[in-house]
Amino acid sequence: MNSSRRTRKQKEAEYKERYGDIPVDYEERLAWLYDELRITPKIASDIVQTRLLMLQSLTYHQTQIRFFEVPEGTPRGRFRIVNRKNLADMAIAASQFVHVYSPNAHDDQVYMQRLVTQEELFGLNGLICTPCNVTIDAYLRTPSYFSKRDIMLAEMGLHRPLKKPDWDNIEKKYSDMFNHNVWLDDTFVVDGTIHRYFSVLPRVEITLQYLNMVTSEKQWRQIVSRSDYDPATNLRYYGQKE
Repeated sequence: MNSSRRTRKQKEAEYKERYGDIPVDYEERLAWLYDELRITPKIASDIVQTRLLMLQSLTYHQTQIRFFEVPEGTPRGRFRIVNRKNLADMAIAASQFVHVYSPNAHDDQVYMQRLVTQEELFGLNGLICTPCNVTIDAYLRTPSYFSKRDIMLAEMGLHRPLKKPDWDNIEKKYSDMFNHNVWLDDTFVVDGTIHRYFSVLPRVEITLQYLNMVTSEKQWRQIVSRSDYDPATNLRYYGQKE
């Protein structure tokens, strides 16, 4: 059955059947895995050694980006009818005729391409294709009705926004702008944090941390086989021979 058609009760029952015996506590779960996978002392030693070597080999690069603009969220998706010739068919197979789009998305993409191309921002040697951590600090315009005291307290980070744009819409807007401009796409983001503040200088500050390589050959093969991957990126994986 399609997962989207199952009821919450059905999903809960399926989850309990599949995962109900797995411990929630981290240390207990490792012990459970040790027994479940029948880990021998030799394999355990290899796992510990591999972990230490990976931690020594994997490093994060960091870059910061500033947008001097009033933070915005991605507008609600809209749709338009692409083909109006046959309304009866459209009613049967609407997906063939309706185009869902985000207003201003094209303008944002063009703007981002110009920044990357002309100003050589970020110090990147190609698109990010490795696990990436993103921190977005969005500084919304300080309300005009704030008192002098509140303006200062807001600039110090004590008064925080409780209004739109929503944190998830801010994330979506800039993630979409970065797709095929900064990273291959936002599936490479494994950690993301958004902070919303007030400031007399509205802006968006984004900090990117991305690994120097992917952690397995299988991941590497999946990425380099993509049609949108640029071989000039020279992506590497842990354990790859020189």
